[in-house]
Amino acid sequence: MRFLLVFAWLLTLATSSAPSFAADPSPTNSTDLARQRFQEATEAYREGRYATAASLFEAADRLAPWVCADARCAQLHASTRYNAATAWDQAGEAARAATGYESALALDTLDAGRRQQADERLGLLRQTLGRVSIQQPVGAFITVDHMQRAPVPAVFYLRPGNYDIAVDYEGQGSVTRTQVAGGKAHEITLDLPASSQPSAAPPPTETLTPEPVPAPPADSGATQKTLGWIGVGAGVALSGAAIIFGVRALSARDRYDDSGHTDAAARDEAADLRLATNVLWGGATLAGATGLVLLLTAPTVEF
Repeated sequence: MRFLLVFAWLLTLATSSAPSFAADPSPTNSTDLARQRFQEATEAYREGRYATAASLFEAADRLAPWVCADARCAQLHASTRYNAATAWDQAGEAARAATGYESALALDTLDAGRRQQADERLGLLRQTLGRVSIQQPVGAFITVDHMQRAPVPAVFYLRPGNYDIAVDYEGQGSVTRTQVAGGKAHEITLDLPASSQPSAAPPPTETLTPEPVPAPPADSGATQKTLGWIGVGAGVALSGAAIIFGVRALSARDRYDDSGHTDAAARDEAADLRLATNVLWGGATLAGATGLVLLLTAPTVEF
């Protein structure tokens, strides 16, 4: 078969011109382990152990890093998936092969030659297989045939027949039963666990017309005016107290001056009274100004 010759050429190219997959006798990380799996897969294919080779190619694809620094690395996953699909094809696993070809074609980095080969072979396999697509819910995992705990969304192929798709969603399990026909495309809606289904909308309740609530009686600004007069009165009272304390402060200062600045008691009394006077004047100014503002801004009732 032509694709067999192409695959043999690809294996030779991979082992001779792709140093990223050179053999590593002692892998220390996932990248090294991916190289080793790829080398083991290549050897298994050459020995005719196609199923083993396919599984190893898939393992290399899972282990290889997805962040690549050059074009060769960017083609790594597409080429490895193509190799796995071809090995499954040789092993007689048509559904696995078709799933692999579609997965490789889904990556834009597959080169034109292999893309054509994969597309041609997939077109032949589709005639006898069913294409299954499951798009929702994202976050679920499915298990059916060769798809073992595959994340949703998923696209894969199955031989014609009846299948039970095991679903694991949000920690709960369920089973979706479906029938697959050859040469057909199937969009599957999963049967989710009951607790994962959207809750039904509550039945509509009778709409009641609320009774109008009477508005509270208008204040007409009476409270604001009262507070305004209180503020003005407080300002007047504090002004009177400030005048009294000011007079006493002046008297104490005069005694201090008459003593030739030797009467310490008179000096301290004058200082204390002067401070009290200033505080009272400040309070009087604040209270009076606030009261005036309240009086001037109070609403006026018109009849």
